[in-house]
Amino acid sequence: MGILTVDMKRVVCQQRLGYIATVCTDGTPNLSPKGTTVVWDDDHLVFAEIRSPRSVQNIEHNPSVEVNVVDPLVRKGYRFKGQGVVPRSDEIFQRG
Repeated sequence: MGILTVDMKRVVCQQRLGYIATVCTDGTPNLSPKGTTVVWDDDHLVFAEIRSPRSVQNIEHNPSVEVNVVDPLVRKGYRFKGQGVVPRSDEIFQRG
């Protein structure tokens, strides 16, 4: 059984907009909206790096991330905390 519940997946799939918080090299927070946030599998979310050089640099320096996704109509959302990974040229990158 995965970490992501059916309702968590529903909210992520329906909203697609996730607010991704990363940690800058000086320790300050960086919050960036990502309109490509999707469920990867039962345990992971993923977003595309389209115009996110700061987020990518931050994850490579400090993988601590938090993703917030909210359904504004029902005023319910989820906060996901974990470790981010930036795949470059492996199977995961190709699958994404």
